[in-house]
Amino acid sequence: MKEKIMKIEDILVPIDFSAGSLHALKYALAMVDPTGEVYLLHVIDTEFLERLGAEGFGEIESAMERMRAKAEAQLQQIAQDHSQAGIRIESMVVVGRPFAEILRIASDLKFSLIVMGIRGRHQGGIEEILFGSTAEKVLRAARIPIMCVPPGVVSSSEN
Repeated sequence: MKEKIMKIEDILVPIDFSAGSLHALKYALAMVDPTGEVYLLHVIDTEFLERLGAEGFGEIESAMERMRAKAEAQLQQIAQDHSQAGIRIESMVVVGRPFAEILRIASDLKFSLIVMGIRGRHQGGIEEILFGSTAEKVLRAARIPIMCVPPGVVSSSEN
């Protein structure tokens, strides 16, 4: 019996601009089919925006627009820095709860795989201990395969 080789043609990579999420991107690029696509997703956290507003840091709408513009510029730079022959890198910025938006985008756009870092910006604070990390929530609820990349793991392309 001939084994079928699995092609991974489209990978969703949630990016929070932490070293862990950028490290996960390297794995995604190494795994995707040469004619495939890697999609970068940044989620502006609505809970964070609400806290900014409650603490008097300005109007939520203008803060969100500034955060969106900055995130889009950063994603564009990341895509440019990691461009490889044949592999398309697209990006999207959405607003919501990070784990819910990752799951929604993965489902709506029918991705084959999610590759994400397991340590993001919060690095194991008390909230993460009590409520779980974004990666853990995505892992528990996803209906497609997920690869979680721990910090400090070196991919074969980095050797």
